[in-house]
Amino acid sequence: MSVSPEQLMEELRTLCRGRGVQTPGIDLHVGPALRQVCGVVETDGAEAVRTKLGGWVMNAARGFPVEVRNAVLAPLGLHEEAQFRFLNERIEWLAKQQDRGARTVRRRMEAGLQRLVEVALQPAPSTAHVTPSELWHVKEFDALLKLDGPTPACTERRTVVADTDGVNEIAWSITIPSPTPDGAPGDLDVEVLHGVELIGHERPSPRRFLMKLRLPRPLNAGQTHQFALEVRVPRGQSMRPTYVFWPERMCESFRLRVRFDRDDLPGSVWRVEEALARDTDDLTPWPRTLTVDEIGEIDVSFPHPRQGRGYGVQWAPRV
Repeated sequence: MSVSPEQLMEELRTLCRGRGVQTPGIDLHVGPALRQVCGVVETDGAEAVRTKLGGWVMNAARGFPVEVRNAVLAPLGLHEEAQFRFLNERIEWLAKQQDRGARTVRRRMEAGLQRLVEVALQPAPSTAHVTPSELWHVKEFDALLKLDGPTPACTERRTVVADTDGVNEIAWSITIPSPTPDGAPGDLDVEVLHGVELIGHERPSPRRFLMKLRLPRPLNAGQTHQFALEVRVPRGQSMRPTYVFWPERMCESFRLRVRFDRDDLPGSVWRVEEALARDTDDLTPWPRTLTVDEIGEIDVSFPHPRQGRGYGVQWAPRV
């Protein structure tokens, strides 16, 4: 489905009314254009839709001038200081903050929404001059971290897209932090579940593991392929309370689910987004805390994670 800029703009305007992204049952109020842009699927419930939509808007508006960015976040109910029930109330709050009239603020809102449309519909980068690192990219990365078993284990499923013809091998890497600040990095057990053959592996540094994976057949430009790996921490080896994805190449979407041991739930869990190097080293809680659901799980999504930035969750034990 191709997204019409007019339809996307109208859906954004409609979403601004009422409580914006905070609207209860938002999964029933998001139109097809926004669903496609934000990577919403049919099985997503209201909170998943809210998370994906909010993440996409926050990421897309990051480079906007501050007055335009706030004129997007506040009307959509994403500004933490403007959680008012009605759009008019959020407009009035923004007018006071910017020392402008409501009419000016509404013009800025329109300009900001138009910028969101432009970001959503920008053409994909050309693959006419493809470098080795651009032979393929990740369409979807879905990780399930299980902490309720004998040892931490993570199922990682990736759907990759060839950006040129003849892609038959890909490299997969993982970097593991030390369990303690003064400890040495541990080991990993990696098992292929389906979709690829492990044909080589190395450890370029004490923390980094690099795997060479062969596809069952060469991919031509635009073709996709899914594979899955199971990554386990060896028994008896502790794991740092963090799972953060640092994209090394373009990734269209990243989803992480963590299943905690219900007899040992964490005291706090927080969302990590747009982290820079070293930002996650000291395990200081981030502002966006997460609630573990009744079956001991959390579920977070990150549309369009940026290369070189960190996305995921961290947690702290119950005191």
